Amino acid sequence: MNVKRIPVLPHSLGDGRIRFALTAAACLFALVIVLKNILAIPESRFLPDILIYIGVYTGFSLMYPVVIHERHSHAINNPALWSGVIVVMTFAIIVFYAL
Repeated sequence: MNVKRIPVLPHSLGDGRIRFALTAAACLFALVIVLKNILAIPESRFLPDILIYIGVYTGFSLMYPVVIHERHSHAINNPALWSGVIVVMTFAIIVFYAL
């Protein structure tokens, strides 16, 4: 009996770079929602700060493929590690504004 296996994730989503970029985008989106709607940060402070955060998240997203290309350590290449760093960074920013 020949059973055909169906992949769980499409090939492009199985790539760590795509998953990491999607995680970074989701965290940035969540950060904007929390800062603007939940913590009610004034727009005079919100707009310049969010431009900085867009740059930081973009930098992480661009740095990840470079690092995994040059390093051969499995710990550094793990997209879950990089995604965890982005999530922790997002929570740290939210806590900074909450205090």
